[in-house]
Amino acid sequence: MNKSKLVYGSLLASAFALGLTSCSGRQTLLFLNWGEYIDEEMIDAFEDKYNCTVSMDLGDSNEIFYSMVSAGTTVYDVVCPSDYMVEKMYMKGMLQQIDFSKLSMSGYNPNTEEGKANIRKGVLSIMQDMDNNLKQKDSTYQAGTIQNYFVPYLWGTWGIMYSTRQEDLPKDGEVPPTYENTIKYAIIESENQWSSLFDRNSLPKGTRVSMYDSYQHAYYAASRYFEKTKPLTNTYGNPLSTLDLERMRDLIKNMKFDSWGTDNIKKDIVAGNTDIGFMWTGDFLYYYCENAAKVAIEAYINGDVTMDNMEAMLAEICDSSDRVYEANGKRYGIGFDLFIPDDTVAFCDNLVIPKDASNVDLAHKFIDFMSSYKTSASLDEEGKEIDPSTLDDADILTPKFSNTYYVTYDAVTIDVYEDLVGLQDPSVFNQELADISKEEFRTMNVEDTTLYGVLYDYVTGIAFTKYYEKDNVKGSILATFGQKYIDQINTTFNNART
Repeated sequence: MNKSKLVYGSLLASAFALGLTSCSGRQTLLFLNWGEYIDEEMIDAFEDKYNCTVSMDLGDSNEIFYSMVSAGTTVYDVVCPSDYMVEKMYMKGMLQQIDFSKLSMSGYNPNTEEGKANIRKGVLSIMQDMDNNLKQKDSTYQAGTIQNYFVPYLWGTWGIMYSTRQEDLPKDGEVPPTYENTIKYAIIESENQWSSLFDRNSLPKGTRVSMYDSYQHAYYAASRYFEKTKPLTNTYGNPLSTLDLERMRDLIKNMKFDSWGTDNIKKDIVAGNTDIGFMWTGDFLYYYCENAAKVAIEAYINGDVTMDNMEAMLAEICDSSDRVYEANGKRYGIGFDLFIPDDTVAFCDNLVIPKDASNVDLAHKFIDFMSSYKTSASLDEEGKEIDPSTLDDADILTPKFSNTYYVTYDAVTIDVYEDLVGLQDPSVFNQELADISKEEFRTMNVEDTTLYGVLYDYVTGIAFTKYYEKDNVKGSILATFGQKYIDQINTTFNNART
């Protein structure tokens, strides 16, 4: 499962199974991460600063993370599991405590007042869910203990991505449907916010629906659908009876999804090959920002928008109910959007240190570095940290911002969130940019131009404001089911698909 956009390849950590040193004598940090889930420039900067090598293996599910760590074939120093898997690893004794005295980022520590004030409300809610889950599972568990075993990295929600091409950008000669006959209406106006994924009668005829190929996430969505139609014997989070699992099997079977997929779902919606899909909000967000930038450049090249009204155009296609900018008889729109149900899946991916890690000190440095709002690009002559406030901007790194911006999942702390929202700065659309664009369009691809970068950043500010609302807490985390019940879920969905 990939969680973003560009590939940072696996460096075959298994070649360094003991994780002590590389052939050059440099320490090697073994890092198990999701695909495309970190800014590779920050990896390079960490290696340069600490004269080490980061060897990164990739996993595509939390269950893969668990099996890779528990197998012990490769002794990882840092792993990036989601909330419910952190719970499981903690309960199995697979993690060691984070030594927060070795970390400079107090704004990340929920055990400090600064941390409580800076951490986003949604992340604090997820932390509390994890704590409550452990209290229910273990009567000896002490409240707050789990918070000593991880540092939040990125978080977010799942949403329902859907095509708006039919109503926003109809083909020549086509009449756009009335609002009541659109996919948007079927999703947003429905009494059951999950109907579009499980009830074809709620959708316009011919709507193509895709389901994310993760049975636990599909199970969550189906559970929420049933809660508002024909309630199950248990609420979500508790194993269902055999009868309820059969009902869920029949629901999936009768829906006859047009496809099951992962990264291909969002690409197919962008390309117009499918209409609805359940997915990570962050995966949607990158394509949203990219397409908005391309649409704005197309209108600019066609002479249908100028720098003077670029801000107004972006407001129309990104933030208005119409989602379309019209000029000189032409319609410009992104072509797709996202709806996030109130009771959606929420998640927080975290940096943890496995119990058997070889390079514990380097692991703490890595977590501290990647969680820093600002840090120096190098150490002083004595090998000690340099206070960033004493340095010029050129010598300062912002890993926490860089990783969040790169991956387009939500910022864990308010400081980074506000920086991302602040990218929506209308002063960038000026005569200087117009002059630069005039020259660059003669010799460069659109995506390599300064204007594309400026537009992508501006829309990123809009998108974080719109889809990652600052104080809105939505959804809940996946339940930490036992393997036996997870196997039952997988069997149920396999049977339904077959």
